[in-house]
Amino acid sequence: MSRPIVDEYWLGVASSVSERGECRRSKVGAVLVNERGRLRGSGTNGVAPGEKSCLDGACPRGLLSYEEQPAGGSYGDCIAVHAEENLLFNSDQTEQVRGTVYITRSPCDGCLRRLRISGVSRVVWPEGAGSNDISL
Repeated sequence: MSRPIVDEYWLGVASSVSERGECRRSKVGAVLVNERGRLRGSGTNGVAPGEKSCLDGACPRGLLSYEEQPAGGSYGDCIAVHAEENLLFNSDQTEQVRGTVYITRSPCDGCLRRLRISGVSRVVWPEGAGSNDISL
């Protein structure tokens, strides 16, 4: 019996975390692993605690089909905070430095900038979603 390689393992954890996402269109999960290989935080896409979410019908974008609003494009009508942002808000900044973030889909440019500023050194997401392993 073999164990999954480290990146596969943490992507699996991020996938489990994504199940708590609050978007009707795409549930996203992110986990932070510090430089010693220890889990130090997680985040999902969603709204602030106590607010009505996409799952409650509160998001205009979440009420549209993919035909009405294709994936990508402007997210100006989306009420959610990205999983990577929630991860950074809810984890210790000292653990972010030189850490790796595993995400269930490719990050947007804004989240990549935030991860870079936080001190994260590596970002990994599943293959098939563009370049899936970058060093910051």
